[in-house]
Amino acid sequence: MAEGNIEKCRWCLANGLAGDEPAASNQTQYLMLKLTLPNPSAMVIPFRHVETPFEFSSEEWLDLGEMLREAKRRLDQFQPEGFTIGWNVGASGGQHIFHAHMHVVCRYERDPKAGQGIRDFLR
Repeated sequence: MAEGNIEKCRWCLANGLAGDEPAASNQTQYLMLKLTLPNPSAMVIPFRHVETPFEFSSEEWLDLGEMLREAKRRLDQFQPEGFTIGWNVGASGGQHIFHAHMHVVCRYERDPKAGQGIRDFLR
């Protein structure tokens, strides 16, 4: 995303475009929840506007683990039988909002694509 488009970025909280308030946060990351069936999910998003996780600082990588654990804790209420966790990086990689964000999705044996990984699940 070009620097001039940061003011339109959905995940830069200062823009007020996220729709909801973060469910949790730490020094560098925040957590957004989508608790709807059939696959409740969470996203871990850095406060700092970076396009990909390849740009993360060491502190952002450390804080990511804390937010990932918090996402799991919040999603455990849905008793998932597994999780799909991943990033879409770049337009060719399926990224539509060019502010890094990690998806954490509840998975179940009854899913039509149960047993298939992230590539097949998101298609």
